[in-house]
Amino acid sequence: MARPMGEETKRAKTVQSLEKALENNHMSEKFLQDKVDEYMSFYDDLKYINDRLITLKSDENGSLKQYTEAVSEKRRISNEMRNILTFLGLKPEAQLTPGGGSDEEL
Repeated sequence: MARPMGEETKRAKTVQSLEKALENNHMSEKFLQDKVDEYMSFYDDLKYINDRLITLKSDENGSLKQYTEAVSEKRRISNEMRNILTFLGLKPEAQLTPGGGSDEEL
């Protein structure tokens, strides 16, 4: 059985994927790489928040307020990440319905 991918490997693959998508779209300007770096900064923040949420869930001393604030921040970061992907032209809008959901039925 294969070992799960490590966090550093996942991060590196994400960077490679973003850079390859830009290259495939013939987009190589410096400010676009800056946007990739900004996206990865948010990626790191999101990883930290996800880890913190796991801790808060298992910690009997964690407050609901801390948890809801972390979830709220997670939503804000996720939104910023989507905005960056849209700016870079990498968000797969064609796969989404006008209502924002997937075309696939659940």
